[in-house]
Amino acid sequence: MLTQLEITSRKAVLDGKLYGAVGAYEALCGSAWFALDPNHKQNEAIVDLNLAPVDERSGQVVFRADVHLLKPVEAARGNGTVFYNVVNRGRKNILPMFNLAQGSNMPEIATHFGDGFLMRQGYTIAACGWQADVPPEAEGATNLMTLDAPVVDVTGPVACEILVNAETDLHSLGSRYHDPYEPVEDGDAVLTVRAYPYDEAEEIGRDQWAFDRLEDGRAAIRFPQRFEPGRIYNLVYTGKNPTVMGTGFAATRDFVSFLKYGTDGNPLGNAIERAYAFGSSQSGRFLRHMLYEGFNGDEAGRKVFDGVFANVAGGARGSFNHRFAQPSRHASAHFDALYPTEWFPFTDLPQTDLETQEKGGLLDRCDAAGVTPRIFYTNTSTEYWNRSASLVHTDIRGHEDVEVHPLVRVYHFASTKHGPGDVPKNPRQIIPPNPVNFRYAERALLVALDRWVREGVAPPDSRYGRIADGSLVDADDLKFPTIPNLRSPVRMRRPLRLNWGNRWNTGIIDCEPPEKGRPFGVRVPQVDRDGNEVAGIRMPEVVVPLGTFTGWRYRQHGATDALVGLDGMWVPFARDEDEREGDSRLSIAQRYGSREAFLDCVAQAARKLVEERLMLREDVDRAVERAGAMYDWVIELGIRN
Repeated sequence: MLTQLEITSRKAVLDGKLYGAVGAYEALCGSAWFALDPNHKQNEAIVDLNLAPVDERSGQVVFRADVHLLKPVEAARGNGTVFYNVVNRGRKNILPMFNLAQGSNMPEIATHFGDGFLMRQGYTIAACGWQADVPPEAEGATNLMTLDAPVVDVTGPVACEILVNAETDLHSLGSRYHDPYEPVEDGDAVLTVRAYPYDEAEEIGRDQWAFDRLEDGRAAIRFPQRFEPGRIYNLVYTGKNPTVMGTGFAATRDFVSFLKYGTDGNPLGNAIERAYAFGSSQSGRFLRHMLYEGFNGDEAGRKVFDGVFANVAGGARGSFNHRFAQPSRHASAHFDALYPTEWFPFTDLPQTDLETQEKGGLLDRCDAAGVTPRIFYTNTSTEYWNRSASLVHTDIRGHEDVEVHPLVRVYHFASTKHGPGDVPKNPRQIIPPNPVNFRYAERALLVALDRWVREGVAPPDSRYGRIADGSLVDADDLKFPTIPNLRSPVRMRRPLRLNWGNRWNTGIIDCEPPEKGRPFGVRVPQVDRDGNEVAGIRMPEVVVPLGTFTGWRYRQHGATDALVGLDGMWVPFARDEDEREGDSRLSIAQRYGSREAFLDCVAQAARKLVEERLMLREDVDRAVERAGAMYDWVIELGIRN
């Protein structure tokens, strides 16, 4: 439970700017202190909590987390809802998504608050650190939100997979900028290399590498022969003093429960009636995992989140609650494929894996406790190619569609990449990243989720490809158009059943790397003659296209037939017939004739989404304006192949 909320900073947002009837907002920063009883039923799922040091007086495990609140100065003038931002690797991301804002870990200036959409709606926006290996500052980022979690005195195997885009002889033992686990001196350690994720690995002699340190003191590996771009290196070493990472679930649960139900010391008083959660990518997987573990019920058995918005999580969970967990590791098509990311179950309703005889569903614990929230799963094309999103709504063989839980909607943003795209500015960028912007649909879906929770108004039906009608297929059956020098991928992510040892069901890995089993049956969305996906929520850029938009992209530095983890691309159409040169797709001139005709079609597509409650009326002009910018880029600035 949360025992103390210490507010160390309170500042007016934008000098007291008024947001309609809600009025002014203020920003609060500080720390939350927690105490957990290892023997409490609601804490039993936290791996190694029973081994953590306890407070001598209370007998409970005590720890601290960073917290941040954006609230109406007069909380009672808000809409009675906490919108909780599950931070991603310590970074806040809720304002960029819903306010169309510039990202910031400490929002202060007007661009950090965007158009004020969430403030105008009256939401209280809250965040709490949950990832204990996040440093306060890293790679030029400041104000990262972290968790001071307990550690336990045990040792065990730790995997450090390494993939580089430029040669180097020194690499951290951790993922990205995160703090790694310290190696045991003279402990077992094996370094291997392989070309592709499921290839047999070749061992590199122990005399050819050594443990070392980065300049900032983090544990590292020194490999004088140098790590080669595109090759997959995997170091398995004996680590010590693992963090009890699962306390991040309890911190999230107890912080939000306090804001919703707490009285003494609650800065929101009694103004909060409900709570929604938003998590994107890693933090979307965190929400799926949190629901699976049953943490949507607090220690008193009360529902924590009334609504959950899990964005671009695919069919995955993550390395969030096991011994030597590394939350920022996540399997992708070419990298980190052997970490816990995609494993049974995938669907919310129960299934049976006939290979292993495992049975269950993601929401079994929440359903049994009566604390299941209303849930939106939103995914892009990338999650189908690289994060097993199809397994959310098919059987695990990928043979047939399955029923979706009645409290769940599944939405696929057709022909999009892992994050909302931007209009390219570089005139020399021949194949830019996918620019399709699904933020406008996210804003409309939040309104729909809110009405579903508050008023019982059913949201738009799920929108995704289905096996039954041919809009969800095996990647080998994709009807990709003929585009010079481009073909659809043959090395998409196909997750395997992995065996981490006999104690994995208790959160302990004994087998590292894991034993590899049979693959799950993943599927991808079918495409039309332009290479754009036929099913899902089709944003105006896709309905009225200026090219092929993909959720995948090939690597450029080593293993160039493999996919980049979380990227997509835009392959523009030829401007006219003279430029087609073997391209099966019609030219822009053939399709639209003029800029004005093109923008008229975009406006019609946007208005149709408004009618379907998948775009806000206030965003129609924005969508048309950015479509015009895309058109201008292709016609005036785009350099042809």
